[in-house]
Amino acid sequence: MNRGKQQVLFNYLPGRTFDFEGGVISRISRIRGLQRNDLNLQVLLLKIQEDARGWDEQFRPGLPDRVLSDASRFVLLEPKNVDAELFPKVFWCDNRSCGRVFDYSNRDDLPRQVTCPVCRTGKLVQLRFVKIHHCGALEPLAPPVCQECGSSNHMMLDTRGSERISNFRWVCRNPQCNGRRVSLYPGLCRVCYQPNNAQQPNNAQAPNRRENEMSIEVHRAGRTYYAQTTTLLNIPRRQLDAFFNLSDWGAIAAAKFFGITNRPLEDFNLSASNQQATSNPGLSNDDLNELMSRQASGEFTTPEQMTAALQEMQQRNQQRQQQHAPDAIAQQLVTQTGVPLTTWRQVGQEILETIMPLENGRPKKLFNLPPTTQEIQNPQLAQQTAQSMGLAQLDLVTDFPMIVATYGYTRATTTPNECRLNPFPPERDHGGKLPIYVDEVQADALLISLNPDRVHTWLQRNGYQPTISDGSGPNLARRAYFVQLFEDVPLRETLQGDRPEARMVFGLLHTLSHLCVRQAALLCGLDRTSLSEYLMPRTLTFAIYCNHRFGATIGALTALFEQSLAEWLNAVRTARRCVYDPVCRERESSCHACTHLAETSCRFFNLNLGRSFLFGGQDRLLNKSLIGYLDPSL
Repeated sequence: MNRGKQQVLFNYLPGRTFDFEGGVISRISRIRGLQRNDLNLQVLLLKIQEDARGWDEQFRPGLPDRVLSDASRFVLLEPKNVDAELFPKVFWCDNRSCGRVFDYSNRDDLPRQVTCPVCRTGKLVQLRFVKIHHCGALEPLAPPVCQECGSSNHMMLDTRGSERISNFRWVCRNPQCNGRRVSLYPGLCRVCYQPNNAQQPNNAQAPNRRENEMSIEVHRAGRTYYAQTTTLLNIPRRQLDAFFNLSDWGAIAAAKFFGITNRPLEDFNLSASNQQATSNPGLSNDDLNELMSRQASGEFTTPEQMTAALQEMQQRNQQRQQQHAPDAIAQQLVTQTGVPLTTWRQVGQEILETIMPLENGRPKKLFNLPPTTQEIQNPQLAQQTAQSMGLAQLDLVTDFPMIVATYGYTRATTTPNECRLNPFPPERDHGGKLPIYVDEVQADALLISLNPDRVHTWLQRNGYQPTISDGSGPNLARRAYFVQLFEDVPLRETLQGDRPEARMVFGLLHTLSHLCVRQAALLCGLDRTSLSEYLMPRTLTFAIYCNHRFGATIGALTALFEQSLAEWLNAVRTARRCVYDPVCRERESSCHACTHLAETSCRFFNLNLGRSFLFGGQDRLLNKSLIGYLDPSL
């Protein structure tokens, strides 16, 4: 049985059940993999921390902040082999008139024969139902003990011709019990339920009991297991080790994004190891040549004049060095944007992901291409269309290294604080470290950014007045507004009307990203699951990339950029209708037919979407009619 890495990361993880070949139900017990020391574990953990903080620490006891902050507690594994075990070891006679259930959960052996030992006609099959709890517990659905005969050996499961579990009944076939029927009660989670007082009456414990009741599900149902996965851009490890040693590397990345410094991030290696600038920076070859030229021209007539010129050059070099020191760059960022340094430290990861594809690769920038270029078809039309849509950047990146990392799971629901976030079992082959399963995809991608000035205008036209920080650089302060806008905003939840500007901006970016993916898949002839989005809302940027490493997806977005860019942009700009209008438009302006993507393509669960952000219309949560971002009047 062979499965791809992407399938393993989403569907074949420790603790998950699946249908094995031949109709056998199994549970993944372990994933063996290749340790990836070349990936940047520190940056990956920052991303996981950002996702995990949606849960209060009491709902993630295995992944508290102190654990997530300690890289020595984790190991990155690229899946190679999967171990599985037979589960559940509960067998059910498929003869409806018999229906006996046999529990081998606490035994080392299995039934010796396939035929039911009671009726001799039915076959024994694994019971496909299991019990789950939101704490992460998984148990087999074992037959209960009969209240009359005190045994579970005679129990049959009667479905009463229904597929609804609520209609099922346990029936004791012991002759002395006269066919006693019992409803299916899943019982209490043995991991969570601990009565406060054995003498306390049951009704006093009722709230606690209800919370700790398990639920019965078909083992393959979606509620039984939710993989918790994060996606991020691979940040080179060795090249930027010294850069990450800087205390304010997040501010340096932001300064690079805003154009305050143009130095490559790798050039900060020297600064990282020597943050105290030397008091005597010395002279460069150009300085020495200048001195020699001035002396040859007769400018210096005394040794004192030569000494004064030398000191002047050293002072100038020292000032230049101080201006380019990490601390000075961070201070310039704070002064010009009016945003405190603590904020830049928190958002540095996202901003770094925005600039890294342009730092490492050789992107092809639409707006830098001459109108007569032969590199793409209809370049002038593509540029005009992109500008009319309010895009500030549209780049093709041919080597976009994405990492998909799965770090834990939940059961029953994915809603934070309504379930427990669990890590995977420690890896005994790696010193008991917690495994994070990773897969790296090198793909082509399109990097798209919105025009911040147009977004400001759009907000104002819809009745919102953004609060701009008091920075010395008005333009940078306007752009930095979006960094502060998403501070402590739960983007994986539905944004309500109490955060109107955040809902507006994120809804705009998210919806545009989804329409770009859907229209790109149509033009490339691909399934939409072959493309994924990657949102960086604080920089008004998103990327769409191919999430497969083989087949027709190779080079698909490159071909789109070079051959059909104008057609693609126009298709996005005109995708204002849904086949379910007017019902869809009057509800959320978002459904599976117009905006939704598969869970492997959208990491925000198809939340905060709406065609009204782009094309105008009513937003129910904001309780107002919006002017769309693509409105020609903007």
